[in-house]
Amino acid sequence: MAFQTSPTFFPALQVFAGSAVLSESEPARNFILDERVPHDREADYLAHPFVPVAAMTADDWFQHGWQFARERLCQPASRISQTFEPVNQQNWLNGIRPDWDVVRIETLDGLNSRGTDAGLGESRVADLLRRLIEAREASTPLDLNDELLLSGWLEKVNLRSDRRPAFVAPFAEVEPLLAQPEWADRLRDAFGLAHVQPRGGRPRLVVLMQYSLDRVFQTHRSRPAWAASPTVLDDVPSTGPNPCFFPAPRSSSSDGFGFTIDLRPPGDFWQELLHAPIAYQLDDIRRVGEVTAVVSDDDIAAARARHRDLLSDDLTFLSDLPS
Repeated sequence: MAFQTSPTFFPALQVFAGSAVLSESEPARNFILDERVPHDREADYLAHPFVPVAAMTADDWFQHGWQFARERLCQPASRISQTFEPVNQQNWLNGIRPDWDVVRIETLDGLNSRGTDAGLGESRVADLLRRLIEAREASTPLDLNDELLLSGWLEKVNLRSDRRPAFVAPFAEVEPLLAQPEWADRLRDAFGLAHVQPRGGRPRLVVLMQYSLDRVFQTHRSRPAWAASPTVLDDVPSTGPNPCFFPAPRSSSSDGFGFTIDLRPPGDFWQELLHAPIAYQLDDIRRVGEVTAVVSDDDIAAARARHRDLLSDDLTFLSDLPS
């Protein structure tokens, strides 16, 4: 619907879409372009406690988005993210094969902020994770003390994780990228994770997670759905909506998957989907790597332009964007 039903919010989106500030313009363009948001879900978003839209600023919009995501995705009263409730049924991926392996990247500092109750510093966790991976590669058991520390840490991580849907990519599709020496930078770029940047001139440590969708299926098999196509209402913003997300047109994705924005030229398509949350296990942790390359706003703008050009023939609401 692209939010055209609102006589006040849609014009505000068009104003934001013409902003010279990338963090305002690109999320607004995503809202206008998204063909997958169901009418009832759009209405719920607009009915959620909102500021007077006639005088709305981008910061007002961002704050609303955060509150909406917090209540509908992260901490829903029903304990089911709205992504997997009947209001979003048209985006459920009921035909997906649960025997696929999928991957996602977590920042180590992000994980450790959730596992802080374990009392382990980030460098200590990084060292323990590397020992875990080395022991696995050598087919030797991990030191029992180390295993207990890591298991306790991961338990804390899981306990403090919310109910938001997880963005993942099929392992088989991105496996060649993992063979590259700078795999952490390459995967960060392929997944469009521009917020994962070096800090203070130092590399950002990331953890590669890999697991079978069958575990997600088994965990949520009593629920109506456990996998879905991504929309602009499925992201949980931090400072604002993600400018590196781009809604996939229906006619470009017959299987319902979304496409990541590849930040590295020439810009390939990488499939992505959402699944319901699961608790991580130690076996899911496959690699620890360093993101060293910086991504600028100019890089994001260029990547979005490439991505939009590839999809332009299928974007139903492209003419609604400001010139």
